[in-house]
This record gives sequence, C-alpha cells and structure tokens, in this order.
Amino acid sequence: MPPDAAPKLTDVVPAIAARLNPDRIGTGPLAMLRRLDPRGRLAVPALHRLLWQHLPDECLAGDGLRSWALLVHAMALAAPDLLRRRDDGLGGALHAAGYSEGRLIRLLEARAEDLPGVVPRMVRFLVAKGEALDPVALAWFVLGVAAGGAGAERQRELIAGDYYRAERDANRPASPSAPLAAQERR
Repeated sequence: MPPDAAPKLTDVVPAIAARLNPDRIGTGPLAMLRRLDPRGRLAVPALHRLLWQHLPDECLAGDGLRSWALLVHAMALAAPDLLRRRDDGLGGALHAAGYSEGRLIRLLEARAEDLPGVVPRMVRFLVAKGEALDPVALAWFVLGVAAGGAGAERQRELIAGDYYRAERDANRPASPSAPLAAQERR
C-alpha cells in the first residue's frame, strides 16, 4: 500500500482478525490482548505490533489508538472461533444471542467514553451464547461512535435495524403463503 493511501476498514479489520489466532499470534500475546483494559495503559507489545503492521500513523493519532485498542481487545475476546463475517450484522447477532432490548438500548445510547465498558460486555455475552461476532460491523460501530456526528448515529441505526429485522423474522409464522390479514387475526 502506498504511504499516502488510506487503508480500507474492510481490508484492515479482517487482516487483524486473521492474526488473532493462537497459531499465528501465540497464546501469550492473545491472552494479553484479552486482558487489555482499553481505558488503562496501552503499552502492550502485541497490540502495537498488530496496529502498526496494519495501520498508518494517522489512524492511531489522538484517540485513535484507544479506539483501535478497544476494537482489538473486543475481537480478541471472540477470537479465533467466533470472529467471522455475518450477513445479519451486529444487531442480528445480538438478537440471535438473546440480547435484551434494555441491553441493546444501553449499547446504542453509549457515548465514546462509555464504549470500553459496554463493548467488551456485549462481546462476552455473544461469546457465552456461542454467537459469531462480525469484526467489520463492530469496527464500524466502535470507530463511528468514537468519531461522533452523523456517522455514529448511522451505525446505531444499522444495529437497531438489524436487531429488529431479526426479531421480525423470528416472529414470522411458519406458513409464508398465508395471507397477512388472516395471520393477524389469530
């Protein structure tokens, strides 16, 4: 990649996720990333090795390092087995795991400074339920909320839409050929 080219999130995040395998990164570094506190000290060699191999310095300037540290920590919690692309997005995964609407509201209302608490808790919930975590969807959410503005709101809307679409689809009657009016009368 040329030094002036900005990396695409859809390329960088899967590359980092692929490295979060004990066979590639090692069990010790993966354990360090799982124990990482994104609010605390970030002097963790495994974190810096991953980030600086995949991201230009500009992405890690300011609060960028903390946002990416949170993202890597969250991905490490699900790695390697439950870290993969999903067609139903982050909201669909949350619904499939039985994530309550109250928890969803807290996640969607989280400000950037709240993310280090709510994101790992959400990921641990998914992992406990055996649901896969889409690392790219998580990255869009974490980095979007950290950046603020319209991008943050858009990411919240996407998660909510995926969650409630999954809820709707789960509550659909088994017979798709029955008229809607007849289904509503039951």
